[in-house]
Parts: sequence; structure tokens; C-alpha cells
Amino acid sequence: MTSTLVIVNPYAAGGRAGKIWAEHEAEVFNRLGDVTVTVTHHVRDLPDALAEATDAGTRRIISVGGDGTNHAVLNALMTHNIATPDDPVSYGIIPAGTGRDFARGSGFSLDPSEAILRLADAMPRMIDVGHVVYDDQSAYFLNIASAGISNDVVQRVEAAGDRQPWTFLVAAVQSLLHYHPEPVKIWLDGELFYDNDAYLVAVANGTTFGYGMRVAPDAKVDDGWFDVIVVEAMPRWQILMSLQLIYRGAHMDHPRVHVGRAREVRVESDGRALGMDLDGEPAEARKMLFKLQPQTLQMLW
Repeated sequence: MTSTLVIVNPYAAGGRAGKIWAEHEAEVFNRLGDVTVTVTHHVRDLPDALAEATDAGTRRIISVGGDGTNHAVLNALMTHNIATPDDPVSYGIIPAGTGRDFARGSGFSLDPSEAILRLADAMPRMIDVGHVVYDDQSAYFLNIASAGISNDVVQRVEAAGDRQPWTFLVAAVQSLLHYHPEPVKIWLDGELFYDNDAYLVAVANGTTFGYGMRVAPDAKVDDGWFDVIVVEAMPRWQILMSLQLIYRGAHMDHPRVHVGRAREVRVESDGRALGMDLDGEPAEARKMLFKLQPQTLQMLW
């Protein structure tokens, strides 16, 4: 049986992931066989942990955490796989965070025991990964990168402390009551797509973010395209009334929503920093260049 490194972020979801790991650790060893466990205290620990495991022959990495954990592990893993393209490492997840939106949108069970059973028999499936250069930084993303109000929502969720299932919804409503749409220019594969004020620009590899918001319901992680969703400025009452549409993925025909597809997306502000959300991790930039990396990651499906 292939050796597996399990990376546990016990702090995900305010400590919920640590409790889930304690409850299901025995199942992991029983079902997955040759397992090494690393408990991370900071993302800077990941590259060394990954390098040590792969040097020892590990070719499967499984993370226990949420979308932020996925983001950190993905970036360490992509750095390794690019350096050793002939010997890639596969990646799987046991959802244990707050949002768990990549798992939710991919149709994975959110139950840890069912996730472990799935991983025991999982086969690698090649999927796409997003890459973004934002100002003088860069990152890979597995699910959705966005700019605009999503950053405000993430900041409110992180400040909430004890996160509950309704925390994202409350944060979204609070953001909609206070956030002012910002001017953006957006190019899709080199052609100007949008030039106006916007609440949200979502560059989607997966379908779902914000604890179940199906912002890009038609996105597929292996089709070689980003789905791009832009929500333009509108009266505050109108966007509040429209919020429920996004949970059902029923917003795509809304007259204030613009939908496109591209392999490269460029976003620029009017000179002010735009808030960003990279798989649930906040950032900011004035210029962003998103490029799809097709069929780049072996995902344990």
C-alpha cells in the first residue's frame, strides 16, 4: 500500500478540526495503512514536512482541515510537483474546517468517516489548479479566488471567533449593509470584459464558497476553464434581496450578473487596493493576473 502523509491543522474551524482528528485518528490508521502524521502549527512548516515525507517515498498527501488548510497544503505541494514533474504527489482531503466548500462543491461527503472510506479506495484524478499573481506576490488556488466584498466577508468570519453554521450568512449580510462596490477593469483572455463598479469578481475553478454559496454552479475542476462571475453595483436593497439566489446557484440570469469563461483573467483597480479571498485566505492587490493550470494536480477522488 502507498505510504501516506496526513497533515492535520488542529486549529481549523476554531479547533473543530483537532477534535475531529482525535475522534477519527484510529480510522485513518486502520483504513489507510502506512500513515505518517504531521500536526502543523504554521504554514511555514509545510514545505519541510512535505520534503521530508517525499524523500522517504511518500506519494499521497491528505489534509485534515478546511479550505484555508487546502490552500496552504496545495501551495507547498505544487511547489514540490513543479520541481519534480516526473514524480508527482497525489492530494486528498478529510473536510474538517468551517466552510469545507471545495469538498461540498465536489460532491464529497462532509462526514469524516465517509471521507476516510472514500480515500482508502480513491484513485488519482487529474484536475485543474488556478494560479494568481497579485502585485508582487503569487499563489495557487484549488477552489475559488475572488476580489471585492468576499474579502470583507472573510475578515468578518475570522473576527467572529466561535464559528457556527450561520456565521458566514451573518457576515455576508453585514458586509452587504456596509460594503461599497469598487471600480474594476476585467479582461478575459486579453479582451475587455467589464469596466465598472462591482461588488464581486469571482474566478472559479470549483463551484462553491462562503459556506454553501454556489457562486459558479457550472464550474468544473477538470474542464480547462475558469468560470468568471461579476456582480455589478446595484441598490443595496436589491442585492440583499438577491442574496438567497446564490445559495441555489440561481443568480446566473440576473441582469446585474455577468458570466464569462477564460483561461487567463486580468483584474485591475483604479489604483486602490482591492480586497481578495484566495480559497478563504484574505489578501489584497491593485493588479491581479489569474492563469489556469490545466490537468496539473493528481486529486484523490
